Amino acid sequence: MKPLAHSRLEPGVFTLDGTPIAAPKGTPDEALRTCYQALAMDYPKFHKMDPLAKLAVLVAEPVLRVARERGADLAGSTAVLALGSSGCLASDVEHWRVRQATGLASPAVFVYTLPNIGVGELTIRHGMHGPSLCLMTEEPDTAEARMAARLLRRDPRVRWLVCLWTDIFADRFEARAVLYGPEDPWTDPAHPTALFPSTP
Repeated sequence: MKPLAHSRLEPGVFTLDGTPIAAPKGTPDEALRTCYQALAMDYPKFHKMDPLAKLAVLVAEPVLRVARERGADLAGSTAVLALGSSGCLASDVEHWRVRQATGLASPAVFVYTLPNIGVGELTIRHGMHGPSLCLMTEEPDTAEARMAARLLRRDPRVRWLVCLWTDIFADRFEARAVLYGPEDPWTDPAHPTALFPSTP
């Protein structure tokens, strides 16, 4: 398994294939805003998203641009595998805080209390209708994650696969995205190759 492109987003680092895109600093909200501006995105809905969805959309954007440049059919033949360890905990805490303070649920917060919300926002932005899967794991590369990626690739509709690791809670955030293309055979299910490269 050899990715066609990979991106990384964490405090001070936002790269595509090791090439810097931005150096996000400050609070997570400030850092994500810096990345949004660096990508020159024009997507007003971004500003209404919760931190997890913003992180997923931002880290995937560079690799999906590469996919489009290589002729990928994002709408019909691209699958998404999303992984994370904190899930939507940041939004869960905010939802609970609003409930405690007002006794009411805020629809703007409640809608983001699902760990797969980042995948949802990503697929809406790019018009992706292929299969997607969201798993909670302690770390990005696990045997279960690699097995899930292979299962998605076995779908005859899938020629492209985007794997995401998005994790955010309090002041801590980390995200990675990798793009696999149709020429990657994924033939050996016992092969221990990592989903996410260790390079910056």
